[in-house]
Amino acid sequence: MDQTAIVAIVVGIVIGIIGYLLKEKNEKIIRELEKAKENIEKNSLRITLVENNHIHLTDKFDLLYDAVRDLTQEIKNLNIQLSKKKDI
Repeated sequence: MDQTAIVAIVVGIVIGIIGYLLKEKNEKIIRELEKAKENIEKNSLRITLVENNHIHLTDKFDLLYDAVRDLTQEIKNLNIQLSKKKDI
């Protein structure tokens, strides 16, 4: 064998090894990207759930605030009526 054939074989082997290593690295990256995609989907669902809960709680707090305001007004009215009855 002459030197060019040996060099060609060595270069071919090196390219094969590099290709194999790149393929393994590429597969690992693809697996990690798939895991990241699954996590994104899970987190997206969780965020949607939290947003819905937040909206629901905000609505409930608004109703509670309105009820407290109405009760406060009713208490004021009752105090006025009681003070009028005391004056009589």
